[in-house]
Amino acid sequence: MDRWSKAALLLVGHGSSLRPEGRAATVRLAEAIRRRGIFAEVQECFCKEPPYPSLDLASARLIYVVPNFAGVGNYTNRLIPQRLGLTGRVTIRAGRRVVYCDPVGSHPGVATLLQRRAEELCRTAGASTTATALLVIGHGARSGDAGRTPEAVAAALRASGRFAEVATAFIEQEPRVAQWPRLVRATQVIAAPLLISEGMHANEDLPPLFGLSTPIGGPIALSGRTVWLMGGLGRDPEVVEMILDLVRAADSTMLETEPP
Repeated sequence: MDRWSKAALLLVGHGSSLRPEGRAATVRLAEAIRRRGIFAEVQECFCKEPPYPSLDLASARLIYVVPNFAGVGNYTNRLIPQRLGLTGRVTIRAGRRVVYCDPVGSHPGVATLLQRRAEELCRTAGASTTATALLVIGHGARSGDAGRTPEAVAAALRASGRFAEVATAFIEQEPRVAQWPRLVRATQVIAAPLLISEGMHANEDLPPLFGLSTPIGGPIALSGRTVWLMGGLGRDPEVVEMILDLVRAADSTMLETEPP
């Protein structure tokens, strides 16, 4: 924590040039961390709108960079490191040390958070979890590792044995979200977006696929099922602790590789 008190945290979100909601989750999380006063500086930045990712946003000699993304993919593996001039986990630039952390969605607590939220929804609705399918919705991509995180989250949820079935669907790769009636058999379905931001996908793309006009809703009768749509992860204050955990993990890695 002494190290953090002199360090900067850059929280890198996706953002949107079209929808102001695209920055909301990242702004909210950065402000929550800023209020704790544990870093010398906390700055949000965005890949698709200003302020864009830049080490010039911070003055500290030690900078932690946390991608506020739902999992690994092209942005976290390539675009953000390129924008910041990073060469690995730890980069030394102009006498400053930059520590690149794992994306928020890769935190092992994501599966636990989704499970708890789905269980709370079932309790409120009077539905049995063991009679309910959980559909984990990832962003996906035409290539790369974008499907890896949703599949890992789904595997953890499946192992819990709490739900009738757990399946994955994607916005930009197969199997597509629109195919959800063929992906699950249960008559009760909870759609759980593995999304951080509240931009176009959460507000426009997903709701119509579940007969809704809002990013959170249900129950609704559709395709012979009773369906609920949960909000994205960025709405949950527990994500703040996940971000801090990811910084701690990166700290441990950095200390292990520092020369004696």
